[in-house]
Amino acid sequence: MKRLAMAAVAAAVMFALTACSPGAQPDPSSSSGDGDSDSDKTLGIVAYIGNNAINQQAIRGATEVAEEAGWTVNVTDTQGNADQANAAITSYATQGVDGVLVLVYASTALGAGLASADAAGVPVAIWGGGLADGIIATTSNEAVGAASAEALVEEMGEEGDLLALTFHPGKLCLDHQNEFDAAVEAVPGLEITYNEVVVPGQQQSAANFTTTWLASHPEGQGNYGIWTCWDEPMEGIVSALEQAGRTDVKTFSTNGSAPGILDVRDGAVTSVVWQPSEDEGAALMQAILDYTENPEGWEQQTIKIDGIVVDASTVEQFISEHPDSIN
Repeated sequence: MKRLAMAAVAAAVMFALTACSPGAQPDPSSSSGDGDSDSDKTLGIVAYIGNNAINQQAIRGATEVAEEAGWTVNVTDTQGNADQANAAITSYATQGVDGVLVLVYASTALGAGLASADAAGVPVAIWGGGLADGIIATTSNEAVGAASAEALVEEMGEEGDLLALTFHPGKLCLDHQNEFDAAVEAVPGLEITYNEVVVPGQQQSAANFTTTWLASHPEGQGNYGIWTCWDEPMEGIVSALEQAGRTDVKTFSTNGSAPGILDVRDGAVTSVVWQPSEDEGAALMQAILDYTENPEGWEQQTIKIDGIVVDASTVEQFISEHPDSIN
C-alpha cells in the first residue's frame, strides 16, 4: 500500500487544567451524591478530558451505579496529561477513597498512580485502558474500531484516497486505529495519509489537516474519505469541508457523541460507530462494587459491549431506540 506522509504543522500548545490544580487534587465542586450522610464510600474518577462527550457519558453511567449504591463521586479533569492522571490517582489513594475509575489512559502510562493505589488497597478500573497490575477491570475497544473500519471499507470500495486522523496517547484511539490499519491493509488500492491530532485543540487541529489534505485532493478527481479515531475531531473535519464547499468526501468516525449522531442525520458524516460508553461506565462501577464485596475471589476482567454502526439508512431508527444519544 502506498502511504503518504504529510508534514505536520508545528504548534505550541498551552492550556490550563480546568478542574484540577497543578497537583491534580480532586475538585470538590465536582462531587456528587444522594446527600445521605450515612454514605461512607467514595469513587474517584480520573477523566481524560472532562468536557468530552463520551467521557461525560462514561462518568454518567458510573455515577448512576455508584449513587444507587450510596457512594459519593468526585471527578478530576486531567485534560489529557498522564502526569496529572498519575497525580490524581495518587491523591485519591492518599485520601482513602474506596475505588478509582480512570478514563482512556493506557494502563501502561499509569505506573506511579497504580502503585499508590495498590499500596493503599484501592481498586482501580479503567475505561478502555487495558489490563495491568493494579487494574481489576477494563473495557475492550476492538469491537468498536473493527465496526468502524468495516463500514469504511464497504463504503470506499477497492480504490481511493483516505486521510486518517489518529491520536496515539489515547488508548481508545490507538485500539481503534489498530483495527483501521488491519482493515485498510487488506485493500491495496486505498492510499492512506496519516496525521496526528493534538489535544486540547483537536477540532482545530483536525480542521487544519483537512484543509491541507483537500488542497492536494481536488474535487472530482478521486474517491475520497476521511477517518478519525473518535468523533470530536470530526467537528473540525466537517467545518473544513463546509468552508471548502466540498461534498465529495466520505467521512467516518467512532464513539457516537450527540454531535456525531446529529451530523449523520444531517448528512455531514457518512457513518459513526456509537460506543455504549454510558453502559461501559456503569459496568466498570459495578465491577468495583463486586470487587469490594469479595476481593480475594476476584479475577481481572475485560468487559466487551459491541458498538452500533449509524449511517443514513439507520440513523432515524437508532435515534428512536436511543433518544438519549442526541441529548
